[in-house]
Amino acid sequence: MHRQNLEEKIYSAGTETQFLKEGDIINAAGVDYKIEGSFIQGWYLAKNNAGESVLYYRGNCGLWKDVLQCSELSKCTALPEILLCTDNEVIISAHKEYKKYEFKIPSSKKEIDQIVKYIYNLAEIIKFFNEQKISLIYINPESIYVYGDKIKLNILPDLSAIGKKMFSPRDFVAPEVLMHDIATGKEGVYLLGLLAYKFLTGDNINTYDIDVSNYINNIKIPGFSQFLFKTISRREDRFNIEEAISYLKNIKEERKAAVRFDIGISSTVGLNPDRLIDEDACGYVIENNMNFSEKTVVLKACLADGMGGMAAGEYASRAAVKGFLKKYENDEIFSKDLNDIVMDSAWQANQRVFDELNGKDGGCTFIGIIFKNETFALAHAGDSRAYLWGNSESECKLKRLTKDHSYVSLMVSSGNMTEEEARISPDRNKILKSLGIVRNRQSEYFDDLQKTIGKKTEDLNIGDIILIVCDGIWSELEDIDIMKILSGSACGIGIEYPEAKNAEAKSGDDDACGAINKFGAQYIADALVSCAIEKGAPDNATALVIKRIS
Repeated sequence: MHRQNLEEKIYSAGTETQFLKEGDIINAAGVDYKIEGSFIQGWYLAKNNAGESVLYYRGNCGLWKDVLQCSELSKCTALPEILLCTDNEVIISAHKEYKKYEFKIPSSKKEIDQIVKYIYNLAEIIKFFNEQKISLIYINPESIYVYGDKIKLNILPDLSAIGKKMFSPRDFVAPEVLMHDIATGKEGVYLLGLLAYKFLTGDNINTYDIDVSNYINNIKIPGFSQFLFKTISRREDRFNIEEAISYLKNIKEERKAAVRFDIGISSTVGLNPDRLIDEDACGYVIENNMNFSEKTVVLKACLADGMGGMAAGEYASRAAVKGFLKKYENDEIFSKDLNDIVMDSAWQANQRVFDELNGKDGGCTFIGIIFKNETFALAHAGDSRAYLWGNSESECKLKRLTKDHSYVSLMVSSGNMTEEEARISPDRNKILKSLGIVRNRQSEYFDDLQKTIGKKTEDLNIGDIILIVCDGIWSELEDIDIMKILSGSACGIGIEYPEAKNAEAKSGDDDACGAINKFGAQYIADALVSCAIEKGAPDNATALVIKRIS
């Protein structure tokens, strides 16, 4: 930026230098505009010959003209749409879809959380200008609009070059601005404190009042009394903008509700007289990490299906679960890439299988999933399956998250077998990948979400559910059967659902997704296994259900 010739200018985009009246015609860049009336503080509402409304300002705009040359300006999305800026006039778009913000005392946690986002938006604007060696010294509260969940400024704020004397005719500014002091950039932080107080109370702080402790004591929201103490304090004690943003992040994190899951597990040996024991295994562990800067919930869950016909299938599956769920010795799980963590844990499970079998013939299919708050990644080998049931307002969808590593699946994908032929094929139990077969780590041996949905992680929204089932479930139940269970009709085979008021989870949500809102994860897991048995399941049948409830 080039400001060497701007030292003597007053950089206020709101200082009125010439009065205009309704009906005046102005010409800007060859376009005539008719003044329709005053807007706020030197700004006028005007229309061009095409009837398009704009906001017009005439005055000293040299610094703003300089700002607009910045290549990073597009990142500052809260600024209005500037149609023209010269040394002495500015025209901006008058967007009708913007809604003026009404300052009032927030009445709910949701409103406070939204206010935190707004204050954070404003802090990012101040930071942007500081990075350009410019101090943002004044934002007219009446110019704060919202668009969706974002702040929009309807007119331009007042600016001053850092290192130069400041001037503003306003009283909603830092004390050093009123004293025409040298700009340091901290003036924007003081302004941020003033705006934060107005957002939280609907009132203004009297900037001529030396003792601001009474204002701070009015705030009963944890984090914000401290934030105001460090923003509307003396300049030498005040946050800089980076510190203010960092503290706002802490407030956002503290206010964030911890992610909570409802988890259900159900398993049965099945109906085959030759199968004396259940060779499946599954389990989960939850770890919580909470400190001043974050709340992290880590959920690790897995299902292993011991391979029938092998001497130690049940030992392999049990070992795999123990290996995957083994606790990390440090906090690496809270900071490392989630997909890397789940892959490391899957190979850890594989190593545990080899260690415990000690040369015995055994193996198991495997699905392991790890959540870090609402985000999850998975590792998969074999023909157990994972599904995502999405609980949207309009419809519910069942989406496969895994592809079978089996002979018949390969035949289907190559076009040599239909899905129906695969379902009844005598080769349907031939598995191409499993734990306990390959000892040394190989890249891409395990599938991740990238293989099926095109990205390594996915988010589980509130009300959504993950189903992890072995072939003893999905070989008996088609997708439509599973969807009927989740929607509350239990396949139409005689499984009666309790009344919602007796369910484990919340009641009264009679929407399109039925059971997912009415019934707990354990009930759904039991229903999946019960339906598979009703269908005649000869194999072990295991279901693990993970539902996000907050």
